[in-house]
Amino acid sequence: MKKNMDAQGKMKILIIDDEEAFCRNLKKFLVKSGYDALVCHEGKAALELVKTEKPDLITLDMRMPGMNGFEVLRELHHLPKTPIIFVLSAIDTYEAERDLLRMGVTKAFHKPINLEELATSIKSVLQERGAGQG
Repeated sequence: MKKNMDAQGKMKILIIDDEEAFCRNLKKFLVKSGYDALVCHEGKAALELVKTEKPDLITLDMRMPGMNGFEVLRELHHLPKTPIIFVLSAIDTYEAERDLLRMGVTKAFHKPINLEELATSIKSVLQERGAGQG
């Protein structure tokens, strides 16, 4: 995977979620962890941001008004290069998680999120794909 670093050499993570407080806290945590974190609260706008910013990893909520996470996932797969996708959602059934993995999601986390576990998974996956930090 080609590294999509910002001017300071940080990997880009796009947070797509309609919960503003959750996004604010997750962004703060990711920035503190050494990543460039972008936030988008709406599916269609997020797809445009993916095209212009080319994030290395996306965190995606499945339950959003307007274009939901499943629709965003389908559209992401039409892009020439699909970023790594982690789902962070309140969906907590085995069947839903299985379906998400079939749709190309790398990992699914159930809300509330353990931020340390998320950070470990992000670092591990980015390193595996050749885009990791340090």
